[in-house]
Amino acid sequence: MDFNNNFAKWKKGVIALCVTLALSACDNKKEELTQSVTSKSSTETAQNNSVAEKVEQLTKEIKEESVQDPEQVISEKMNAYIDCYNSLDKYIERSIERYASWIKDLEKGPTRNESVVYGLYSVSQDSVISCQEKIKNVAVMTPALKPIDHIAVNYIESSAKLVPEINALNRYYDQGDYKDGNFARGKEKHLQLIAAYQVFEPVSEEFSQSIEKINNERQITALQQIEKENGRTLEYYSLAILIDAKKINQMIEEDAFDTAQAFALVTELQNKTENALPLVAERKNARDLSYMGYDSLLDQADSYAKVAKERIRRVRDKVPYSDFEKRNLGTSSEWMVEGSVGKLIKEYNGYIERFNRLD
Repeated sequence: MDFNNNFAKWKKGVIALCVTLALSACDNKKEELTQSVTSKSSTETAQNNSVAEKVEQLTKEIKEESVQDPEQVISEKMNAYIDCYNSLDKYIERSIERYASWIKDLEKGPTRNESVVYGLYSVSQDSVISCQEKIKNVAVMTPALKPIDHIAVNYIESSAKLVPEINALNRYYDQGDYKDGNFARGKEKHLQLIAAYQVFEPVSEEFSQSIEKINNERQITALQQIEKENGRTLEYYSLAILIDAKKINQMIEEDAFDTAQAFALVTELQNKTENALPLVAERKNARDLSYMGYDSLLDQADSYAKVAKERIRRVRDKVPYSDFEKRNLGTSSEWMVEGSVGKLIKEYNGYIERFNRLD
């Protein structure tokens, strides 16, 4: 692995939580059971026996269908995988990127001649422990989701080995212990860190791609279902904007692209935002507090559109980066550079994070 040319990993986006498709058969059975229990007739004694029998039969069916309902299982699995990816991956990559910012050669490690020593950032061990339990529980649920169940287990296992190495090295530098032993322990821990990261990084990439593949298909299906059953609601527009933003990112993250087509995609996204605003106002006027989440989401959609247009204009007009901007490109400070991919990803991640907080 070429570490010294491999550090734009912090740009990997946050992933939207999995949308649930269609009402499950189990839910319908529960409704039927409730109706059966609450129904009455003039022949109460005779009916008691039939109701009891029906309750017993429906309860049995509910138990069977609760296990077999594939949609319920898929949603539970995917949301567990996405939640764990979002709670770990960006923090791991941010920590490694911080380390790479002052270690000149990650293959060799610290030399004792570094002009500055920043250390790393810590990563939550509690998140690792929580995700170990969560992923291992859902991965064995049926029906199986291949190959992502296996990939998810590999991901959390590699994370569980890498995070302690990150945190141990972070403590070493944070305490200034490198000043006492000529970096001896730092060099030793560096080798352990890099070995663990070499295992983690390709699994992380595979996990991300597997999640996105399934999520993309489900989002498109869900959007069609929402429109068919309820029309173009706020739920519809929030998901449609997310899908549009993903398409825009895939195009304008490249060094060269069709700027006219890119502008057309952004215009389409902004039209959806405009169409959604009256629906937010309706909820606000009805004193439905859910409007606040959507209002915040649409504000972020506007911010994303603005930054996307900055990126497109910079490429269209061939605006060169200044020396100051060049120093920030490829680092976690790239979001400060107008027209950069880093700034685009930051705004996109902001939209996804707000989308994931919707009720």
